[in-house]
Amino acid sequence: MSPSGVTVFISLLAVHRLTAMGPDMMPSMMNVCNYSMMSFPPLPSDFNTMAKKLMAECLKMEQQIPMMMDGLQNSSVVQDGMPPNPFFMYHTLLSSPPRPPWIPSPSNQTNNTMEPLPYEMDWNMTVKFQNCSYLPDMIALIKNSSGEPNCFMRTFVAHLSWKALLANGSEMDQSEFRMLLLAAKPFLQSMLPKRLVLPPNLRLPHVAGMVKMFDEVFGSLTLGQRVQFHEWVKERILRNYFNCSMRPRKPSGKPEDEREERVKKEKVKEKENNEGKKRDDEEGEDEREERVKKEKVKEKENNEGKKRDDEEGEDEREERVKKEKVKEKENNEGKKRDDEEGEGAPGRPGRPPYCRPRMKWLNATVMEMMGRFLTLLPGKEFKDIPSDQLCIFFRKPQFPTSFRGVGGVPPSLGKKLLETVKGCFQDGQEFLQHLGRLGNLACFYDDPKSLNASMSEILLSQLEECENSRSNKLKKKLVLTIVSSQRGGSLSPQLLQYMGTAVSVLPLSQLNKFKPSDLRKAIASLRRAKWMLAQAMFLARHLLNDTKSVSGQDLLNLGSVVRGVTTSVLRKFKAKKLMETGELDTLSQRLSVLQRTAVLEGLLRDVNASELVHRISGPLIASLSLSTLEQANLHSVDQLEGKSWNRAQSVLLLKNIIGKEMRPKDIMKLKSALRGVTCEMINSVNQSEVLAVAQALTGSMHWLSKTQICCAAKKLFFSLKKERKDYFINITDSELKAIPTPLLVHLPVEAIRRLPDSVCSCFLDKMSEANLTTLPLSSFARSALTDRALACLGKNTSDLSSEDITTLGPLVCELGPSHLSDLGADAHNATLLALAMCLQLNPKHRRSIFQMLRETYGDPSDWSSSTMTSVGSLLLLNDTAVSSLSYKAWLKDALLDLLESLPSAQSPPAPEEFRIQPDLSLLHKKIFYLTTNSSEPSPATRRKREVASVEPIMLSAIEELGERNVYWSPDQLAYMSPEVFSNGVYILGEVVDFNPQQLEALRNKTIQVWGKVDSLSESQVLQLGCVSQAFSPAELKELNITSLDTLELLSLCGWSHNQIEAVWQGYVNHTGMTVGALGAVEMVGLGQFICGLSLEEIRELNTDAFREALSNVGRVECPFSTTQLLKEQAVLVFGQPSNWTEAQVNTVGNIIIGLNNTELMSLNPSVFAFIIQSAIPRILPGRLAALLPSQLQALGPDNAAMVNDAQKERLGENQLVALGKALGTPYILKEVNSPNIPTPVPQQHVGLNNTELMSLNPSVFAFIIQSAIPRILPGRLAALLPSQLQALGPDNAAMVNDAQKERLGENQLVALGKALGTPYILKEVNSPNIPTPVPQQHGERKWDVEGAEWRRER
Repeated sequence: MSPSGVTVFISLLAVHRLTAMGPDMMPSMMNVCNYSMMSFPPLPSDFNTMAKKLMAECLKMEQQIPMMMDGLQNSSVVQDGMPPNPFFMYHTLLSSPPRPPWIPSPSNQTNNTMEPLPYEMDWNMTVKFQNCSYLPDMIALIKNSSGEPNCFMRTFVAHLSWKALLANGSEMDQSEFRMLLLAAKPFLQSMLPKRLVLPPNLRLPHVAGMVKMFDEVFGSLTLGQRVQFHEWVKERILRNYFNCSMRPRKPSGKPEDEREERVKKEKVKEKENNEGKKRDDEEGEDEREERVKKEKVKEKENNEGKKRDDEEGEDEREERVKKEKVKEKENNEGKKRDDEEGEGAPGRPGRPPYCRPRMKWLNATVMEMMGRFLTLLPGKEFKDIPSDQLCIFFRKPQFPTSFRGVGGVPPSLGKKLLETVKGCFQDGQEFLQHLGRLGNLACFYDDPKSLNASMSEILLSQLEECENSRSNKLKKKLVLTIVSSQRGGSLSPQLLQYMGTAVSVLPLSQLNKFKPSDLRKAIASLRRAKWMLAQAMFLARHLLNDTKSVSGQDLLNLGSVVRGVTTSVLRKFKAKKLMETGELDTLSQRLSVLQRTAVLEGLLRDVNASELVHRISGPLIASLSLSTLEQANLHSVDQLEGKSWNRAQSVLLLKNIIGKEMRPKDIMKLKSALRGVTCEMINSVNQSEVLAVAQALTGSMHWLSKTQICCAAKKLFFSLKKERKDYFINITDSELKAIPTPLLVHLPVEAIRRLPDSVCSCFLDKMSEANLTTLPLSSFARSALTDRALACLGKNTSDLSSEDITTLGPLVCELGPSHLSDLGADAHNATLLALAMCLQLNPKHRRSIFQMLRETYGDPSDWSSSTMTSVGSLLLLNDTAVSSLSYKAWLKDALLDLLESLPSAQSPPAPEEFRIQPDLSLLHKKIFYLTTNSSEPSPATRRKREVASVEPIMLSAIEELGERNVYWSPDQLAYMSPEVFSNGVYILGEVVDFNPQQLEALRNKTIQVWGKVDSLSESQVLQLGCVSQAFSPAELKELNITSLDTLELLSLCGWSHNQIEAVWQGYVNHTGMTVGALGAVEMVGLGQFICGLSLEEIRELNTDAFREALSNVGRVECPFSTTQLLKEQAVLVFGQPSNWTEAQVNTVGNIIIGLNNTELMSLNPSVFAFIIQSAIPRILPGRLAALLPSQLQALGPDNAAMVNDAQKERLGENQLVALGKALGTPYILKEVNSPNIPTPVPQQHVGLNNTELMSLNPSVFAFIIQSAIPRILPGRLAALLPSQLQALGPDNAAMVNDAQKERLGENQLVALGKALGTPYILKEVNSPNIPTPVPQQHGERKWDVEGAEWRRER
């Protein structure tokens, strides 16, 4: 009998039993579960939502939904004075968890297979659950039960268990605490809020239990949650062991602590009451009568006040009530804070004293208890660990697991710990006996030569999670040691299986030596490794035996190798079964854009759009076109949860589903769909919900653009000032706390300066966690926030301590030269260490910071390795500092560690105003030099190199360098041996930026080793990758390219337009493909080679296929003439640009630069924030100048920062002001002279500025005297509306000179032509600042006027 049948039959029997039971039977039945006196906690406000989401996880695991009967839902027994058993909600929740439409609700499930059950089963679970009055009893019942319903019950009590722990954890015994903690695990795994709430006071055994549980869910925690929990654990340890706190007192702007002040006031009030009572006893009759009179007067005043309340307007009453609520909230928060702080030292009520700096609190016991959270400690804390304690910890069972699955140990920390651990043993040989205990510390082992084969195998098995750049080199050396120990020095199939992820270090030449059967036996290792594309394609071809038809299980088994499966195979693959099991989403994580498009094409043949959209998520759903999404007919926010929507999809769905009715509860569910929130939606939020919406939005910051953040900030501040005009002048602590920090940093400068001293403590707390990267580097708010924080500290800069520097948090990064020069010695060093951690530094401060660095630490060439680790990032502030570093044995590793510590490169590259990564080219070049020159050359070696031929390139160097192979000289590449070229070319093929001379050398080497271009196989072309850029257009036409996968790979390279046309023609010649046969998959696979189609061919593209592929085609950057024709195709798909929505504008991507002046001006301002960033600098300056100020302001900071200097020169002052508002850096009105326009002579009659000129009525323009017209500054004349220019009439229009006309947009020129009576013919207006194109030569980069970008021509 099915589990669902069992459950429903039990339910029916339970109903019968309950209805037949008399009152005398009820107590005896309740005794079944009453061994604990812990009642159910009050239901949290979000209990229903959380429980539904957790139950949905059971559905994802394909657990059968228990079938409950309606009659049970209200039959729980309730005891007086106790919270009710929440089991009465179970049926309701089961009938409405978020579920895909193909999974029926419990009431809809058929049950045709029910069999009779023994009567004894009537006591099974359901009845017992309903009659438990205590939470631990219910948990015990769940623990002792089995079967699928158990999953739903565990998720049902998970949130309740966590709430009970938060409320009463400190009062529980160890067994109860452990029971509730285990029951809360489902909640901890998937539903923890971003900002953790943890028990304030726990005994150490309970703390240890918490750490153990959070260690089990470590992988599901975000980095922010891990850091919060780690800080909580540290605080609990310090309080329990050392009676001190790491939470320092922050200045409050008041003479005494707020709590002390509040206590004083209460004592004064109590004293007054006592004195009043004493006075009553002592005063005479006359005095008493006088006092009674006064009281009556006061009572009369109160009555009048009440009468006034009745008479006052609604607005006044609401305002007064609001103020009273704020005051009440502050009092409650103060009381709550008192309760949480607990008792402390006499000198500091409520909190223990601050722990002394550098206190040695880490001992072996503490480290063992902290588990993997130990790795989150800063490096300076590890340096203070006593060596003997670390040695004791190393021998404990917990040590290896403390360094596994932690996402990469920082290199400086890993090396320091490993060095200390080595010191625990008398000699190296003794240490080698403990190699298996290193965990992730094995990633930093630096002496593989000392290991034999068996020890190499032990170390290799621990390198699975290594993320540092040197781990591949270490794996390679260990593999070579193991291979050399094999008979004949070759790899055996057995070793291939054993190697794990280290198998990826094998070059193609060695992988090619294995039989397909051997590779299939080693699939467990192969599927987990990280492969380069050429390797993955080789392995996929051999593992699948070149078959044209594969099953879903075949593809799942490939793991990471699936990236190498050809599109032709995926198009025939039946993905429906994998979609139904949910495994397709796992598979799609590893696929390329082209592969996903091919899979979706097949799916859409088998299922309709609605089912497809409901069943898939992850990157696969982000590949769906807008038209497919519209067919799915989504209608609720719940349907958007758990899916990875792209930006265009998000805004389409949100406008269809929520429109302008955005609510906080909806925002919490949106996740990736938050990308589609528009400023219009934010501005439409009701006044009463603005703060809640702002808090909800900033709870998912990683989904928000800078534009959305700015809009949310402006809306919030406007709302608060509407609530109280002087809101920020007399803001309270609780009010400031309520403002999300990401929005607070956007507070207007004047408001920042006028924040009261009473909120200083709260302000400093919020600034310590602020992220300033959403502010432009030139924003005035940066310095205003810094000045306010310094004022809150109440000290001169010269008096700042190192603790003050820590308190400033990221605002340290904004300290200017005047501040830095005044710092004392203690703060001086702390500041430099803090500056080295900054994501951004003001370009104007870089020189002074670097000078301070040299004065403190001396010449960087004389630094020690520890100094380089601490402040090495500041060397990037100087253009020559890194390249001039002298050789040291440790330097290369230190620079690699520095590189890994820097934020990853932004994609696409951020504009200068928001850039967080400095130029790393000189650092990469230095690492290249240190890699290819592994030791300091002696004078004799230098002389020998000068007369000797070019040193040969080694394969090991190519493998280690990766993208840094771009620094080989053409001569070195030319002298590469054929063997090294054959084995390493697939690595060189991933380098995009070889210069023409390097490419020429590689071209010659290719022909020397592999033969003529027309004889190359497609497999060889795949290995060549971007080295193919070396071929001329004529050679490229002969290149053997027949698959879309090859085109997708080559599309990533930097081709000239002539080469793009040649590759397209070659593909057509080899495949017989016609333009009319290009489907969506083909258009996506072409990538930038779609730009190679002729103008006639573009017009022949299939409109339906173009619609499906448009989001990908729109990301390609084609020449201007091609883009204009692609624009015509976009108009066929979406209609006239004046009607384009935000989703459509985002989808067309770079094609938007093909719009002419009229079409650009017709766009709704709301869509400008959704133009993709790469398109902005490619809009012709004359066309951008045609935009209205309202359109430019709507660009938002993300897009406004992309406007380049050539474009700004064509803008009028009003437009520049609007652009400054969009960016968040007010533009100061000033003259903007074009370098090509003569300096104007002194003006007498043309002194009106842009605003004043634009304010003139069109009717007056015909009466301006003719001599004034040519003397109006071109930029000011360009600010006029077409209607004003047309009103000049023929007399004045004829006086407009060429310099003025060059600044006019096309619509303005048309209007001027009408005024003159000579119609203007619309044509391209090229910017005078773009160089005239010259004939293109082989291998040179030239300016492409139409495309407005540099391209390499061959």
